[in-house]
Formats: sequence, structure tokens, C-alpha cells
Amino acid sequence: MINISRKEECTGCGACVDICPKKVITLETDIEGFWYPTVNLDLCTDCGICEKTCPELHVEELRQHGTNRDPIVLAALHKDDTIRRESTSGGLFSALANSIYDEDGYVGGAVYNNDFFVEHLLSNKREDLLRIRGSKHSQSNMTGHFQQIKELLINGEKVLICAAPCQIASLRLFLGTDYEKLIIVDFICLGINSNKIFHKHLEYLEHKFRAKVISVQGKNKDLGWRSLAYKIKFANNKVYLRKGRNDDFTRGFIASHINCRPTCYQCKYKGFPRISDITLGDFWGIENFDKTMDDNLGTSVVLLNSQKGITFFDSIKDEIKTKEMPLSAVLPGNQALLHSIAKPIINRGEFYRDVDRLPFDVVVKKYYSLEKKFLKNIKRGIAFIGNIVSQMGCHPKAYMQFLWVNLLRKNSQCEARKAKLFFPARYAILDIHKQAHISIRGLMIFGYKRIRGSRLETRLAIEGNGSFIIESGQVSIFYGTDILVFKGATLTFKGQAAINQRVQIICMDNITIGAGVMISRDVVIRDNDGGHEIMVDGYKKTAPVIIGDHVWIGQGAMIMKGVTIGDGAIIAAGAWVATSVKPNTLVMGDPARAVQKNIEWRK
Repeated sequence: MINISRKEECTGCGACVDICPKKVITLETDIEGFWYPTVNLDLCTDCGICEKTCPELHVEELRQHGTNRDPIVLAALHKDDTIRRESTSGGLFSALANSIYDEDGYVGGAVYNNDFFVEHLLSNKREDLLRIRGSKHSQSNMTGHFQQIKELLINGEKVLICAAPCQIASLRLFLGTDYEKLIIVDFICLGINSNKIFHKHLEYLEHKFRAKVISVQGKNKDLGWRSLAYKIKFANNKVYLRKGRNDDFTRGFIASHINCRPTCYQCKYKGFPRISDITLGDFWGIENFDKTMDDNLGTSVVLLNSQKGITFFDSIKDEIKTKEMPLSAVLPGNQALLHSIAKPIINRGEFYRDVDRLPFDVVVKKYYSLEKKFLKNIKRGIAFIGNIVSQMGCHPKAYMQFLWVNLLRKNSQCEARKAKLFFPARYAILDIHKQAHISIRGLMIFGYKRIRGSRLETRLAIEGNGSFIIESGQVSIFYGTDILVFKGATLTFKGQAAINQRVQIICMDNITIGAGVMISRDVVIRDNDGGHEIMVDGYKKTAPVIIGDHVWIGQGAMIMKGVTIGDGAIIAAGAWVATSVKPNTLVMGDPARAVQKNIEWRK
């Protein structure tokens, strides 16, 4: 039977409720506004069918539904600007839905009910598309929906269903087979939010505007596609319209992540292959790749994950404008495809207790006030500039290297206006080939020192056609570190990271270091065996190293070629790691072995 011992293990999909033959499972909502299954033990026969339908227990077998590990990637937009203006992205879902309606089929997706709670609707009425399309950032209740979909499919009806990746996973398990007339669409999901927080926000606005809410539209485009604005209309004809960073609910969702369900911090439905036939999302960053596909009215990214998805998508080609793109063009602006959101630094228990006992505006000011954040950013900015100046000193060499790397090199890509730059400290030694590629979409402090007066060098060498990439966040590399990127190799930092003193990174193939990684002193990371080869059949001198998000590597550890370290893992001091490490696992020893699973750590 379903037994939720940790809330991080349940997505709240509700499939167990629908599948139970005895109907003894119900959903109960906790203090945070998220629901979890409860089993009536007196009536349960322990048949185990609910466990067979739980997506959290069957992730790997579910991925077999995604036949294209490398999906076809498109930038796309609807040719009808009215449809695109009323949609949250490029209007692609409307095009897909209308194709189904044309065949008298059924379309399913999330809608607001009369009380502005989110639930799923399945309908063959074209007018219902106005309710289904558009983002609803709160978690939707799908109970009853699974059985309805199955009955329609058994009766030979065509069905298109759009839902979050975790909900799609549960639907696959519930159905048990892939119906020919079923098209499954998911979206690039940043996280699912508490209905409770959303309604606290609405209640506060109703009090402020002295009228009932009559309509809600997330990601409204009156202020432009990129504004992520919320537009709420009231019964007295007043309108609330705020950009995302100025809206209290959106800021709690995107900036602090405190609104999100606990399972979203370690989502199992990232990466490839996808479980859906088609994945939709916003093509953030399209202006950097094709300005003809960008007018700030909304551009969709489309991933075609299966042959069925490819065939069905061909049915709407006359309604849309598309351009094929490499997957690498999508990932910088959609890290949620690969990585879970970070856990909030806010005390979660205290926050939700305060939500119950304090007015919502008071809670916002206490935990993520915009004004407070603005002042903090000013102070941090001043402190950051002071720190940079102290690291670079008064020696002209550091400033000449700064100008050369960021502004003068032909093969450097930095964003000076957004302070996404490479800052070399005074004793940084840079040996970078003119054909080497440097891409800084975050911030790099290279050669950071703590001891005043130290002249310890920090060295970076990149040979011809080698690549050094910072995708986001601040990467701090302390003094004494030695990094070598060979010809044609790629070293990538996915996000914020801290690399302590005397670390060696030797990259001859591909090394990827995830966001939130902490690397202690004297660590060695290498994807190669150096200049030597072992004369054995099948031997490879190099193999990529992938270090996931939020990994802690202890002092003196050595990471060898071909190793993948899962998110949240801990590599103990002195460990020699020659085989891959599963997520949230502590390994130690020579050779390294797992000593504890389901580990959690924080800085």
C-alpha cells in the first residue's frame, strides 16, 4: 500500500486514488496546502496496485516511453497574433488542441474552478480551450481524470492531455499501455506551487481592492512576454497588473521557491528521454539565436520526443512558423529541463506557520520583501565591487587581463552590461589560445585569495579550440588552482560553484560541473589518463566527467575519467572515485564505495 514516510517522495498526482479498486485512498491537505494520500487500513486489502501506479517508484521504466533521447528541437510561434497574445508562450498548445477538436477529439488540461482552485478538465468543446490554455502555477487536482481518459481511449476517442511531467508519468502507469489515439504533452516545469499561498495572495488583493476576483491570468503579455506579469480583474472593474518580480506570489515562486511542493527540490523527471510525446515551454534566449523569431509577444520551444509526437505535430504545420534549433540553444534559458529548483534558504516550517497566523503582506515583508531585497542588492553590489578591487589590486596586469578576456578577445562571449564577466585576480596566469572559446553567462572570480600578501599563482590554460563555459551564477576559484583545457575539450560550469585552494582540473574531453557544487582543497578532477595509454582492447584514454548539482567534494578526493556524480552526493575526503555515484549518496575510501544513501547536506 502507499505509505508516505517523507513528503519529498510524493508528487500528489492522485493516480493512486483513481486506481484503487476498493476506493479506500483519499487525499488530505497539509498545513502547506499540498495533498497526500491516506489509506483506510481497515478496508485496504494490500493488493499493491497503488504502488505499481506511483511514478516515484518507477522512473527508469517510464523513460522507455521517450524514444528520442535527442529530441527534435524547434522554436515556434502561432501565425495568428491574437492567439499568441492570449497565450502564455507562442500559442503552440492552442494549435495542437484545435487539431484535436477538428477530429472531434478531447483535450485535457488545467483550469481554474469557480473558487480559483486548479483542477483538470477533459472536454471536446472548443470553447473550453479558453480556460485550458495558459499557465496555472498552482498544483492541479487530477483525481477522477485518469479514469475518464482511460474510458475515452477504450471507446476509441482521440485524446490530447497536457500536464506536468510528474502527472504525465502517473498517467502512463495508470493506463499501462500506449494508446494509438493518445497524445501526451508536458511542459518545462520549474515547480508546482501551493494553492494555499496562491489563495492567501488573492485574499489579500481582494481586501486591498475591496472586491472579489473574477479572473486571473498568469504570464500576461500586456507588459510584454518577458514581464511574467500577473493580471487579475475584480468585480468592481479594477485591475491588478504587476510584472513578475513585483508580484508577491510570483516572487515567492521564482525567486525563493518557498511556494513549491517539497518533491520539486529533487524532481525525478528532468533530463532525457522525456516521458511525453511533445514538450512545450518558453524559448527564453531566442533573441540570441534568431531575432526573426522574437517580437516579445511569445516564442515557444517545442521538443518532439517520440515518432507519434513528430507525426501529430506535422498536422499543425500550416498554422505555425517554426525553425529547427540545437538543444544547446534551449538549455541556457531553460535549466529546468535538466535541473531541479534549489531548496529555499527560508525556514519552511516557520514560513507556513506564519502564513496561518499573519496577514499575507506581513509574511511577504518578513520573508521576501522586494524593498528588502533591493537594499540588500545595493549593499551586496558595493561589497562585491570592493572585493573585486581588493583581489585585482593596483597592479595594471590584472586590469589588462580583464579587458583582454572580456572585451578584446574575438572568441570571448561575455555580457558586460549584466556584469557577466571574468575577473582575474592579480596573480592569475592566463595562457589562452586565440582560437579557444570562452563563454561567460554568469560571473567568474579567478584566483580569489584570503591571505593578504600571498603571491600564490592561479593558472588557466586553454589550448586551441578548447572551450571554457560559465552558464550561470558566480563561480569562485581560489588561489593555487591549476586548470588545463586541452585542444578541442570543453570545461563547463552549470551554475554557482566554489573551488578551494590547489585544486587541479585536467580536461582532455568534457568535464561538466553542476550548480551549487563545493570543491575542497587539493581535489583532482580529470577526464583522462594523461599522455599515456594502456595497450588493451577497448581501452579509452578519455571519458567525460559529469558532476551534478549540489555536490560536495571533500579535501584530497580524486575524480577519474568516465565518472558521473549524481545531484546532492557527498565525496568524502581522500576518496578515489573511479565509478559513478548515485544522487544523494555519501561515498568514501580507495576505491570509493557508498556508505550512506538518501543523504542531505547544506552549506
